[in-house]
Amino acid sequence: MKELYIELMDRVLDAYSIEHIKAYTDDVIKNGLSEHGFPRLTANLGILIAHGRRGGLKDDFLKMMDLCCKEIPIALPKNGPSVGNDFSVKEIIFCLLEIERAGVFEKSVTDGWRKELAKIEPHSTYTVIAPVPVLPTVYIGNWAAFGAASEQVRKYAGIGDESDFIENQIQSQLYNFDENGMYRDPGEPIVYDMVTRLQLAVALYFGFDGSCRTQLEAEMMKSVDKTLEMMSVTGEIPFGGRSNQFLHNEAFYAALCEFYASVLKKQGDIKKAGMFKRAAKIATESIVPWLNETEIHHIKNYYATDSKYGCEDYAYFDKYMVTTGSWLYLAYIMADDSIDETECPAENGSYICETTQYFHKVLYKYKDYFVEYDTNADMHYDASGLGRIHKKGAPSAICLSVPFAQTPNYGVDITNPSPLSICGGIKTDDGFVYAFDKRAEYKLLEKKITDSYAEVKFECREDNNILFYETCKLSDIGVEISVEGEGELEILFPIFDFDGKNYTEKNISEKLAEVTYKGYKCSYTTDGVITDKNTVYANRNGHYKAAVACGKNSITLKVDIQKV
Repeated sequence: MKELYIELMDRVLDAYSIEHIKAYTDDVIKNGLSEHGFPRLTANLGILIAHGRRGGLKDDFLKMMDLCCKEIPIALPKNGPSVGNDFSVKEIIFCLLEIERAGVFEKSVTDGWRKELAKIEPHSTYTVIAPVPVLPTVYIGNWAAFGAASEQVRKYAGIGDESDFIENQIQSQLYNFDENGMYRDPGEPIVYDMVTRLQLAVALYFGFDGSCRTQLEAEMMKSVDKTLEMMSVTGEIPFGGRSNQFLHNEAFYAALCEFYASVLKKQGDIKKAGMFKRAAKIATESIVPWLNETEIHHIKNYYATDSKYGCEDYAYFDKYMVTTGSWLYLAYIMADDSIDETECPAENGSYICETTQYFHKVLYKYKDYFVEYDTNADMHYDASGLGRIHKKGAPSAICLSVPFAQTPNYGVDITNPSPLSICGGIKTDDGFVYAFDKRAEYKLLEKKITDSYAEVKFECREDNNILFYETCKLSDIGVEISVEGEGELEILFPIFDFDGKNYTEKNISEKLAEVTYKGYKCSYTTDGVITDKNTVYANRNGHYKAAVACGKNSITLKVDIQKV
């Protein structure tokens, strides 16, 4: 795996032309260091040079590294908090250590970099500083974990020793975990649970030994089983909240899995260590097809990268493309290739994973199918209901990978008529009420696993009045969603239409809707009547047409995904 991580880092750099790198460098020379995409690009380039790759860019790298080392200690007061030194210092240090190991430059050059980086003073370098003493009533966000990781790596490299600062930063983060050891960023986005845990893992891996180390280790290990079970059969992290659907998602998940694998091996749990080793490989392999495209994208669609389709304002190409390489490098560092892979939950058996109410997710698997429910979605990004149906081997977006916000906090090219997920609805005196409506509330009633299926049942309420019951069953023949209630019922569902480059093949009739994409067919059948709603919705992956299955008192929609 170590070699694969380096190979994929190299492929990530293929997304940046030499002309792009030179222009990027000229801009930083002119305007100063104002964001952390440039140091990340510098670090990734230097690491690859140290591994015998990208040698033709050695002189360009030297200029870039000189610039980063001189600018980082003065960038915050010069260009403001968006500079993101909290993120990039550790990456520049990793690069320095790799360059020194490989002897790429004379010692006088690397000593000069060390001298500049020794000028870092945390309070004038990092944006987020936890108060002393830390107060449990004062929320300190994930940037503090990044800053702690950066300073711990700088300490490891022998460039500085800010142990009190590191301890305080990490202490501030211990108030942000839920009962399952998942990290609570505002809105509970899944990305910032996992990527923040990864930063704290980096601090531990590189020797953090402060007084709260034992408490941190305990919090980190609470989430072991959940971390495995949240990965889809396609190797992807769950949807939910900001910064989702980027290639770097699975890269940092792989790095986190490599950390857990190494820890579990030391604890003597060889089997579970092997599960994490396998999960890291599956997650990494899930992004390989995206990196093998002629034109590489940093998010899981094929819209032009400069369109920022599916991206938040901060999630632009120069920052988030190279971030994939940065997390792959962390996976490389922490990978112990002496650990033998063993089957992980995503490929073996069936289970139901329920998060705390903070993350409001029910994720479950039966053989080759995986689904994810959000029972109380952040409506700025998602919608409550069944927001994901994945089939092992099939394109993730062919059915649904992430639901639809009415007004998403990321860029799309059309206006969504409403929120949308795969969910039930019932006609009331005020019109149809759907499970994604703000006034509706999901309550998990039952969960069941047998040899032949996995099933969950929800109650959908409005003002404590039961509207309908919704059941979702996974089996060998696919996914079956059933809604029961008194009166006219609907099950809404999206049909994949356009990925930014390619249109799908679609067929919609009264009893059957089909979509064919990349060698797979997703079929929807019902005991009611299917109607095309003649509306189009946009999520991070592209455009979907909305359809509805209609019935009275009960309605069933069956979803089957097969290779064609």
